[in-house]
Amino acid sequence: MRKFCRVVSVLLMGLCWNNIVYPSAYDIDSVSYYKEKEITSKELFNIQKNQIIYDSAKRQPIETKRMQINDLEKKIKKREVNNYFRAKMTVAMVVLVCFLLIIIFIQIYMHEKNRRFISTLWVGNSQRQDKLYALMKQTQKCDAEIQRLAFNNDQLEITNAVKDKLLSVISHDLRSPISSLQALLSLFNTNNIVRNDLIDFFGKLLLRVENTSSMLENLLHWSQYQLKGIEPIFEKVNLQMIIDECINLYRMQAEQKHIVIDNSLKTDVQVSADVEMLKVVLRNLISNALKFTHSRGIITIITIIKENFAVISVKDTGVGIGLENRAKIFAMNNFTTPGTEKEKGTGLGLVLCKDFVEHNHGKIWFDSKINAGTTFYFTIPIVRE
Repeated sequence: MRKFCRVVSVLLMGLCWNNIVYPSAYDIDSVSYYKEKEITSKELFNIQKNQIIYDSAKRQPIETKRMQINDLEKKIKKREVNNYFRAKMTVAMVVLVCFLLIIIFIQIYMHEKNRRFISTLWVGNSQRQDKLYALMKQTQKCDAEIQRLAFNNDQLEITNAVKDKLLSVISHDLRSPISSLQALLSLFNTNNIVRNDLIDFFGKLLLRVENTSSMLENLLHWSQYQLKGIEPIFEKVNLQMIIDECINLYRMQAEQKHIVIDNSLKTDVQVSADVEMLKVVLRNLISNALKFTHSRGIITIITIIKENFAVISVKDTGVGIGLENRAKIFAMNNFTTPGTEKEKGTGLGLVLCKDFVEHNHGKIWFDSKINAGTTFYFTIPIVRE
């Protein structure tokens, strides 16, 4: 289109130029020639101007369209870039999601595998715990049975020891005074003994019989306590009356040895104890004090109140207890020593005292000095009004 316009314009200019350069001498004169030339020039100028305006008017939409096309191309390229980036991101996201799904699947698989493994272990552990519990119960039963057998064995050993001691005492300590009594009766029956010898023999025999009676009483209490399992019967007891009663039992024996027995308790003190057990304890302690105290000695029974207990002490001025013998006093080992006048014992008295005091919720101990005397202490719960 542009080329066509240019060709037309050139042809027109050529025609105009020919008319101007070669004017006809017959048609115009010089003035008209110049006027026509001027007019033609103006027309050519107008034509060129119009052509230029026309070309510009036609060129402007083309440039606009070209710019629009460029913008569209840019937008298309940008969109293609964005689509490419989005495609890449989509692929990356798909890969990432697939990777995450694979990881999740592996985790779920491992979790399920671990759960099954733990479940298997738990079942196995529960079974082992059940077996262990059953074994523990069997072990406890076995331990209880072993303890019961051990306790029964200890009881049998104690019973055998008691029986052995009883047989020993009966065969030795009780046979001697009975043999003496039998010999005396035989001499008296045959009139082969004079009166003075008979009186002296009766005095010695009486002392032996008293000692034998005391030993026999201890043996009876000990055998009943060990073989029958006697339990204490607690009563409210007047302590002063019990002490005086026990002192009176040994009054004659004390007079024969010229020993003074003094009870310092002059007021009523009520204690909670088994009466017979308390009497056995006091009798044995007084008997031991008489046995190991020289003639013209003193035995003092003192009672003091300390907190919720009555502390009773039996103090003598006897021979005392050697260091080597102190550990044997309360032991079940047949330990006994002769008294100041060769009195014999069974070795059961102090052991019996310890058991009876402890069964009455008390304690027993002693303090001794050689040739200065011995003091035995024991406690009994008091009853407060």
